[in-house]
Amino acid sequence: MSVTTEDLWFSPDRPVAARHHTRLFCLPQGGADGSVFRSWQGLVGPGIEVVPVYLPGHGIRMAEPPESSVARLGERLTGPVAHRADGLPYVLFGHSMGALLAYELGLALQDGPRPPAAVIVSGSVPPHVPRRTEPMHLLPDGEFLNRIGALGGIPPELLAEEEWVELILPVLRADFEAAETYRTQNVLSPGVRLIALGGADDPAAPAAEVERWRELGSEVTVRILPGTHFFPFESTAEVLDLVSDACLPR
Repeated sequence: MSVTTEDLWFSPDRPVAARHHTRLFCLPQGGADGSVFRSWQGLVGPGIEVVPVYLPGHGIRMAEPPESSVARLGERLTGPVAHRADGLPYVLFGHSMGALLAYELGLALQDGPRPPAAVIVSGSVPPHVPRRTEPMHLLPDGEFLNRIGALGGIPPELLAEEEWVELILPVLRADFEAAETYRTQNVLSPGVRLIALGGADDPAAPAAEVERWRELGSEVTVRILPGTHFFPFESTAEVLDLVSDACLPR
C-alpha cells in the first residue's frame, strides 16, 4: 500500500467506524509527537474524532529532519488538514509550540471553503507579544537542557541519558526555534472562535500574557486552569470539557 502525504501527518490507526460530527486536530508541544493525545479519544464527548498530528522528526517520522519554522509547517500542513477534515466541521487544538501552529493553520484556513469552527491555543504566549527572556534555542546545550528540565514534561532520568539526549536535542532545538521565531499580528476572522487556555502556575506562558490572545480575534475566550506548563495533562478533565464544548455543532 502506497503512503500518501496525508498518511505522514496522521496516524494510520483511526477509531472504529462511528458517526462523528466534528474532527479535533491535536498539535503537540515541542519535543513531543501526536501520541500524547491518543488517550483523548476515550475522554472527549461523543461524536468527536480526535486526530493527533505527527510532525517531521517526531515519533513515527523520526527519520525526517525536523522543521524549525511555524510558517513553513503551516504551509505544509494546511492541505492535509483540509483534506483530512473531509467536509466535517473541525477544531484545531495545540499546546505550547503546537498552539502557535494551530493559530497559523487557523489563519491559513479561515478564508477557505470550510474554515475551522474554533482554534484552541494552550500554554503559549501570543505571537505578537515580545519575548521576556533570551531565546532558549540559542543557549548552549547544558543550559538549554536545564531550562527544558525546569519546565517539566521530560523525566530527569531521560535527560540524563546521553544517547537519548543526542537523538532528541536537534528536534528540541528546532521546535523551540520554530516557537520563538514565529511572529504575526494577523487576526482571526469573525466566525472563527479563539479559545486560549493557560496554566495558573505556568512560567513559560504567564496568565497575563495568555490574556493577550484576546487581541487576535473577535470572539475570544480565555480560561486559566490549575497546573503548570503541562496543565492539559494535569487538569485533563477540565481542559477536555472546554474542548468538547467547542466541538459541539452550532
